[in-house]
Amino acid sequence: MPRPAHAPVRPPEDDLLRWAALGCLLAPAVLLWRGVPFLTAAGVACGLAAVAAASRMLIRRSRRLAALPRPRHVDADPRVPTPAPAPGASAPLPTRGRAPRGTP
Repeated sequence: MPRPAHAPVRPPEDDLLRWAALGCLLAPAVLLWRGVPFLTAAGVACGLAAVAAASRMLIRRSRRLAALPRPRHVDADPRVPTPAPAPGASAPLPTRGRAPRGTP
């Protein structure tokens, strides 16, 4: 069944979080049905809820960070333009403060 044109688009992680919520409810119910003590099933429910909440937080944080603009050069001063390399020249390799090869 196609989605109506006026329906809002949900983020894809919403489905994942709904399945996590279902697991948080279903797993303790199955444990209780199999005869596990109530406190054990409650502990499982709390643990699964904590994992689901942490996953939700990390997913939303990663989506928010992915939406931020990325700087071109992290170490470069934004006010100083980066010089273009000469035609046919290869880019220099970073040394990070080490001496070039062949020098003592």
